[in-house]
Amino acid sequence: MVCPFFLKGFDLDKARGECYTCHILLQKINMKKPTLINTYNLVFKALTRQQKLWVPFVIFMFTELVLFMLLYVAPRQPFSVVLAPPIKAFWGARFLHYPANFLLLPKLGALLRNYLTIFLGSFLTGTAVVLFAEAFQEKRVKLREGFKAGLKKYFSLLIVVSLMTVILFGLVRLLEIGLTRYFISGHKTLLFLKPQIWMGPLLVAINLVVAVLIQGMFVYVFPLLMLNNVKLLPALLRSPAIFIKLFWPTVSLIVLPFLFYMPIIVLQFKTGFLIDRVFPEAVLYVCIAGIVLSSLVLDLLITFSTTALFLQNQEKI
Repeated sequence: MVCPFFLKGFDLDKARGECYTCHILLQKINMKKPTLINTYNLVFKALTRQQKLWVPFVIFMFTELVLFMLLYVAPRQPFSVVLAPPIKAFWGARFLHYPANFLLLPKLGALLRNYLTIFLGSFLTGTAVVLFAEAFQEKRVKLREGFKAGLKKYFSLLIVVSLMTVILFGLVRLLEIGLTRYFISGHKTLLFLKPQIWMGPLLVAINLVVAVLIQGMFVYVFPLLMLNNVKLLPALLRSPAIFIKLFWPTVSLIVLPFLFYMPIIVLQFKTGFLIDRVFPEAVLYVCIAGIVLSSLVLDLLITFSTTALFLQNQEKI
């Protein structure tokens, strides 16, 4: 049966609310066109229609902001009683004084985000995947059900994010140690490039490539666990296979949000420049901007767009 709304040239997006046939037809059209534009279109439509989709990322953002501000006031009373001793023990007393405390702030913020990502972000990512799947199927998003699903799979999600973090930072650390030892041993160049290039912008670029590839290998574990009820080990094994099959669209969906975050990475790499040439508090503002962008742009777009790509290709994978 051909839908009369479709024959009359009605917009399918409007007609689907009045006709079940149009609703199914639109879903099939979307499934046949898993392009980047189509995928992002699905994400942005879901975000505008279902504002509850923002909740997991807003929760993470505010949690990180509150804890980060505690790190910022660590040298001050009464917070210094608890927070100053660890800083003094691991990094030295000079980082408890102005303006040297701003040199350490981005590193402390990065450590904070790593731990939050493992223990809180894992749960919220699983929740977000479930919520987006409901929006994708044109269902009303139910936060309570999403949080229940996240809690139910929390242990598996925790293992996935922990494993991903350990592998990522293990590879990054090995690369840094390898380059450092290579140049300390007396070598002046590597592939005709000096140590300043390798240990500076090139190392940052390599780390970003490694981060994209590792995230791509693990990104489909979340929909497999939360939407297909696949067990942890099979999900870990299937995710890289899906990533290879959908390599270029997946890499594109991960890299594009990183472009918004690149200015933050560059500015945090130039902490000394900000302190000397601008003013020390500029480091604080850059870190706060990074927290907002990483939660509401980077994490949100990567989670939802890759989930949308997964749902669009369900029959193929």
